[in-house]
Amino acid sequence: MKDIFERTSVAVVDLKYPMNIGSVARTMSCSGYKDLNLVRPCPDWCNMDAIKYSLFGEPVLSSAKVFSSLEELKDKDTVLFGFSRRIGKNRSHPLMLTELGESIIKFHIKKKIVLVFGGESSGLSTQDLSICDHIVTIDPNLVCNSLSLPCAAAMVLYEFKRSLVKLKPLEQKNLKLDEGQAGMLSDRIRELLNKQGFIDNRDRKRVMPKLNSIIKRLSTSEVRLLHSIFKKR
Repeated sequence: MKDIFERTSVAVVDLKYPMNIGSVARTMSCSGYKDLNLVRPCPDWCNMDAIKYSLFGEPVLSSAKVFSSLEELKDKDTVLFGFSRRIGKNRSHPLMLTELGESIIKFHIKKKIVLVFGGESSGLSTQDLSICDHIVTIDPNLVCNSLSLPCAAAMVLYEFKRSLVKLKPLEQKNLKLDEGQAGMLSDRIRELLNKQGFIDNRDRKRVMPKLNSIIKRLSTSEVRLLHSIFKKR
């Protein structure tokens, strides 16, 4: 857990009020996060309001790095997780917050992680979310409206660290998708391909192992999505 945690940073995009930047720095300090990235912050982001609201998180605030674009944080060794409550046509199939730790351990255990939050008024834009590798949200049945930035950051940073502690015994090996779900999905795909004439007995030994390899790389939420799609057929 410690190794992943040390490679995790926080990014906030388009913040307008220094006090909120200070509040995020304070929340990060409470949970042990050290690296804060500010993308297009307000010009006076480190004024007295920010310092006052950061309290004992002032070292996090003073060491924050400033970027003009979220793309500057991306490279082949970094994975960006963007947080948004608004899920629609262009923001479909998000990862649930409770699945975040499992997803990182399963697919990105050697990567640098950036947890990305949007500004106070409208959150992350569709453009900025498109730069992120994954969209993460919370159960809409539990939270029915948008959270303020400090509240959202506190919820996410706590849950992320808690999930890493909980999953620590699994850190040195990939989490395996429930074999029953994976097997059912494989059977459904094979049945569909047979009906469509895409594969026959000769092709099955060549095609299905490749498809099964892909299925094993899917997250729990992605498998559930595919199951729900096939149920509607």
